[in-house]
Amino acid sequence: MIWTIVKREMLEYLKSAKFLIGLAITLVLITFSTIININDFKQRHQDYLNAQQEMKSDSFRVQVYRPPQVLSILIQGYDRKLGNRIELTYLNIPAQPSGYMGQLTSQHHRYLAGFSAVDFAFVVRVVLSLMVIFLAYNAISEEKTHGTLKLMLANRLPRDQLLLGKFIGGLFVVMGSLVISTIVSLLIILFNPAISLASSDWARILGLLGISALYLICFYTLSLFISVVVSRPSIALLVLLQLWIFLIIIYPNLSVLAAENLYNLPSEQVIEKRKETAFQPYNEEFTRVTRAFHDAVEKGDVPNELALRNVELWSIKAEKNYEVDREFGNCLSHQMNLAQTLSILSPAVLYDQAENRLARTGMAEFERFMDGVYRHWQKLVEWQKLRRIDIEAYRKTKLLDFAYPSETTAYGFVTTMPQWVILFLFSLILFTLAYTAFLRKDVR
Repeated sequence: MIWTIVKREMLEYLKSAKFLIGLAITLVLITFSTIININDFKQRHQDYLNAQQEMKSDSFRVQVYRPPQVLSILIQGYDRKLGNRIELTYLNIPAQPSGYMGQLTSQHHRYLAGFSAVDFAFVVRVVLSLMVIFLAYNAISEEKTHGTLKLMLANRLPRDQLLLGKFIGGLFVVMGSLVISTIVSLLIILFNPAISLASSDWARILGLLGISALYLICFYTLSLFISVVVSRPSIALLVLLQLWIFLIIIYPNLSVLAAENLYNLPSEQVIEKRKETAFQPYNEEFTRVTRAFHDAVEKGDVPNELALRNVELWSIKAEKNYEVDREFGNCLSHQMNLAQTLSILSPAVLYDQAENRLARTGMAEFERFMDGVYRHWQKLVEWQKLRRIDIEAYRKTKLLDFAYPSETTAYGFVTTMPQWVILFLFSLILFTLAYTAFLRKDVR
């Protein structure tokens, strides 16, 4: 009996105009967004290669670059917003990258709830979730309005089997739409010879597909619950659209505003004061050594001890400034985490957190890059010190190329586990509520 209901529901959905229109819009958006994002990634990757070739580092300035993530084709996240080039000297460690050629300086904004790019994530988060609502809003309510619900239950059809059949039938259609969209996007990527996916990328893509499925199931169970509770289809659709707007747009942005007011960031004047305070114990010696170093340079005879101490003091100053800047960066991260915690009941926020982590286009990967920059700067300082200690050893030694360890796939899945669990619990709770409400529903 249950599979008869499943087949009936699937056929009704597949023949409906709302499904065909929704699927057509989804495929058009997926096709064009994937093509556009592939071209964008190719250009950014070429800029990365050109920058490495054209902007060679010398013994004083060292250039480091952050490569674009290939999965930004599907999930752009913050990959193209946070800068990708840093110029290091023992005098300075920039706390923010700029563009590859020194432009497009990154901004301080760490978190913004909204639609910032059209990509696979956008299609799932907005288009498919709306399609799910339009498919399921009348799953039960329309049956009651037309009187067919009363007739079906009059034939001794168990209520639980009817609801479960409708749930499974609609779920097959929703998941089929998601899988078709994913396949279309992946085929466009695979047929582009300039794009190469590693085995770890495929594992992450499966993760993106899984979290997308959970996200859509969450909205499907919500729609089913509202369809059970609200008897009139038009009212059910209105309620669901209002809930969608609140959960996707209003609630996350209210959480951002609340976090900005609850967690205040230090002003630029406060940051500068902290830098001065941090370096205060070295100020007197720094002034004396710097003056003596400049005098020695003018005379053409710089003692190695003086040159070494000059490098040490400048590097201490740079490190102290960097520590204050990183502290400010940590404040930004705390503010972002607070906003995400306050908006934890939004499926869209949970989905964004998981997808950005799995695609390596979130803040976590950027912070790993910045940690790698700091470790590379420490090596640069030691190399510059060696120049003042043993010039022959310095000439024989070369500074290693910059590299930083990307997050492993396994760790990416582990860190997103809370989002998986919460989305699953949301779906389970909503289905349980729909099931309980339907068992008690008056079908007359």
